[in-house]
Amino acid sequence: MRITNTMMTNTTMRNVNKSKNNLYTTEQQMSSQKKISKPSDDPIIAIRALSLRTSLTEVEQYLKKNVPDADAWITLTETSLKNMDSLYTDILKYCTQGSTDSYETTNRSAIIQSIQQLKDAMYAEGNADSSGRYIFTGYRTDRALTFQNDGEINGVSYRINQSFTGSDFTTTKYIKNSVDIDNVAAIAAADTPETQEVYRIRLAYDDCAYDAADATSLPEITVDGQAYTGTVKAVSTEELQDIISAGGLADDTAYYVYDKGEIVFSEASQQALSSSSIDVSYRKDSFAKGDLRPEHYFDCEDLTNGQKYSLSSRDGDDSQDIEYTINFSQTLKVNSRATDVLSYNIGRDIDDLVNSLSTVADIEEKISKLKNMKESDMYAGQTDELDSMIEAATKELDYAKSNMETLFAKGITQMKGYQSTVNTELADVGSREVRLTLTKTRLTQQQTTFKDLKSKNEDVELEDIAIDFAAAETVYDAAIATASKTVRQSLLDYL
Repeated sequence: MRITNTMMTNTTMRNVNKSKNNLYTTEQQMSSQKKISKPSDDPIIAIRALSLRTSLTEVEQYLKKNVPDADAWITLTETSLKNMDSLYTDILKYCTQGSTDSYETTNRSAIIQSIQQLKDAMYAEGNADSSGRYIFTGYRTDRALTFQNDGEINGVSYRINQSFTGSDFTTTKYIKNSVDIDNVAAIAAADTPETQEVYRIRLAYDDCAYDAADATSLPEITVDGQAYTGTVKAVSTEELQDIISAGGLADDTAYYVYDKGEIVFSEASQQALSSSSIDVSYRKDSFAKGDLRPEHYFDCEDLTNGQKYSLSSRDGDDSQDIEYTINFSQTLKVNSRATDVLSYNIGRDIDDLVNSLSTVADIEEKISKLKNMKESDMYAGQTDELDSMIEAATKELDYAKSNMETLFAKGITQMKGYQSTVNTELADVGSREVRLTLTKTRLTQQQTTFKDLKSKNEDVELEDIAIDFAAAETVYDAAIATASKTVRQSLLDYL
């Protein structure tokens, strides 16, 4: 076959271009330290790179965003629960002292303030938030557990629905024939103070709504799904004491003690309802700063704007768990709800303790005033009557102290129960935290593994590519040199 100069030139140029392309490829790899610069260079590497980069991006999303957010939420929850546990310990100290009446008269007002502050601090822990999202309020993370300021409670009115069973009945004592220092008179033995034990269902709030001219302000009571067949009668605490002093509670009557937030029954009425489910729908028109928002605990309606609230989610689940995706197909619950760790009964129990202390303090002050009146010349002719009143007031004080000791003794059991609930939740939060830590460790390992695989798939070894570049450069130089000799000579040079 005849080899022409054109054939030799074309072949030489192809070889030079091939060497030049190889030099260009190695130069690109050395400067970028990547095996390929476009998918067509090596489709297999390109496809594998896409897969590894997607996996690495997901891992880094979990590791750098989801896991830290979940960790912050859980850490804040754990801190608040530990603070609650500490507050219960402080309250238990007061309960232990109160159960033996070791308080001095001069200290009662200070102790009342201290207990109330502990209650406020307890609910303040329920308002803990993570990046502006309240951590104990379920799906309503934009709304605090309690009313935060006067602007939120101005003109607010709720219709609240509460459900009870026979086991929710508790007993409470009212003092009848209380001594009235404004009416100086001898007190007959039959009219001396006594205590009357009654049965009650305690609502979540005191100072509930009642207007004698508004029938809708009376609570609606249903028993086993049917309207209560007895009489619902609204009374104040003072009016109820008068009823008790006058002869006792009537059967088949529910006494709505609106200022104390109680539904009071006689013993016979309680026995008839002991195995029933009882639903009470009542209205509260006035709230105070620090009061619990009803929507976090009950099905209710904000009468101000007609907004209705339900504890259940759209799927009928009232757990309202907030879950974070912390790994591939792996979720973690991060929230704890106030309904599970901070009962509305805590505040009401503390209110009972405070009221019992206040009652004792008031009666002690009453006795002090009576003694001062006895020593005053103004009542010089009424010493016998004042002696009678002091004796009756002392009896009243004994009843009040006995009731206080009973309530504080009961408070020990109640607060230990609430504290146990918090500790149980703390254990659950701790287990979630351990699980999150293990997941974080696993994600860190996965991140390292994916980075290594990505590097092996895409990156070049600088030492190797430097050698390849030097070799390609040598081959290219040799190709140029050879081409220069091949192309410059032709048959004409010999003619």
